[in-house]
Amino acid sequence: MVGISMKQSVAQILATTGQMKQIPFNAPTRLSELFAQNGIAVDMPCGGRQKCLKCKVMATGALSPMSEKESSLLTDREKHENIRYACMVEALGDVQIGLLSAELFKDDILTDGYIPRFKLEPWGKEFGISVDIGTTTVAAYLYRLSDGKLLKTLAEKNSQSVFGADVISRLQKSIDGQAAELAGSIRECISRLIMGLCQARSIPAEKVDSLVLTGNTAMLYLLCEYDPSSITTAPFEQDCYFGFFLKSDELNLLPGARVYLPRCISAYVGADITTALLAAEFFLDGKVTSNSPRLFVDIGTNGEMALAADGMLWCCSTAAGPAFEGAGIYQGIPARTGAISQVKLENNRIVCSVLGGGQANGICGSGLLDAVSVMCESGIIDETGLIYEEGHGFTEYITEIGNQPAFRLPDTQVFLTQQDIRSVQLAKSAICAGMLTLIKESGYSPDSIKQLVIAGGFGNNINVSSAERIGLIPPGFAEKAYTIGNAAGAGATMVLLSDTLRRQSEEIGNFTKSVELSTNPYFMDTYIDGMMFSQT
Repeated sequence: MVGISMKQSVAQILATTGQMKQIPFNAPTRLSELFAQNGIAVDMPCGGRQKCLKCKVMATGALSPMSEKESSLLTDREKHENIRYACMVEALGDVQIGLLSAELFKDDILTDGYIPRFKLEPWGKEFGISVDIGTTTVAAYLYRLSDGKLLKTLAEKNSQSVFGADVISRLQKSIDGQAAELAGSIRECISRLIMGLCQARSIPAEKVDSLVLTGNTAMLYLLCEYDPSSITTAPFEQDCYFGFFLKSDELNLLPGARVYLPRCISAYVGADITTALLAAEFFLDGKVTSNSPRLFVDIGTNGEMALAADGMLWCCSTAAGPAFEGAGIYQGIPARTGAISQVKLENNRIVCSVLGGGQANGICGSGLLDAVSVMCESGIIDETGLIYEEGHGFTEYITEIGNQPAFRLPDTQVFLTQQDIRSVQLAKSAICAGMLTLIKESGYSPDSIKQLVIAGGFGNNINVSSAERIGLIPPGFAEKAYTIGNAAGAGATMVLLSDTLRRQSEEIGNFTKSVELSTNPYFMDTYIDGMMFSQT
């Protein structure tokens, strides 16, 4: 802000969980930047670009005046309650900030995952922790190594989300000079989980001597503060595949512990898929295990997938965007209390189920998928995704928000806008086109695929019939599908508890063929065709 000199000030931040934190900073600083620099996990899927309008906070103290734009977006009641948008207000001196949406979603993040039988032979001695660093959430597991017993699980939102909901936004901010802040944010997040696990079981932190940190390639680059230029520019060939040990002090984590980062497959098929393929039993005993073609897909912000057949793995990744994680959707929220998680059409009535019961205050990914499916089935949207304003039995629920059509889900105050439908179209088409391209590149047909294994938090909760109905998965795949939970975290645990599996996982690159979708004409054609909704 021109005309104001830099001075040291203090921001006192109170979270909805009751946690309080004081942060010194040089004023003036925009609140969104203050949060990003200090790992404060506020819902801000647009990365502070004043687009998502989800970063409301309660703020008092030395603040910049409200702009005309900010004023127009806030109700009189919100102004009276000192509500501001973090991306639009600057702290000019000491401020007090109450977070409205930042909390640890421990009870709502998927941590369970299927772990196949394997021989216990840990490379640590006493206690170990496996961590799955997801783009949206981070899950950590504490194990006693002597018998492989799971002692405690914790999870929370990935605090890097304040830099942007998607990987590309974060990589760009790293390149633009915020690499240290991004690394510090995720390291602090992991440290909180480690300390929380140890405290919950009264285990001294120094007893934890082994850590496995899995995640997609970008997450590991950001964690280690490596220059991500090689994975952000053509030909997208990473200069580090990981699959090695670090000392924990290199990441400012546990002193003296060994940290293992599993091997990545390609620039956008990361270590999380390596570990997930262990848990899914696509790659065991140092070889691809498949008697007939099987397809694996982790549906999230990034749609990462692998096809196992003939002793080989064909892999690819497609940028689905954060819609199915609840980000970028008008009233999208994570899968937590108050989120609409299921939508059904019963006797020509649209019925919504809300997590925790009670009043709905948003919609999560599984509910969004169901809602769009029901809107297709009931004629509320046409094959192009356009919301009809009449001609169906739900005209009374059609309204307008921000000069665009919107549909209010019956018996709730939750709306789906035309832009929400477009976001779903982009996401579902990217996932399905990626799957079909992978199948084609492997030389098989969709009918040849015998199983579809779905992993991830969103994937674990979806109605596969709804997924097929809107074109998220190919026709006929719903009956082939089953879910296995947090496969990346489960596979990271296998690497923690078996030195043999750890070493074998480093060889996965010898059995994989990466399919680049950005230059694949079949993918582009299929992606465009997949935007449409079937009206049958």
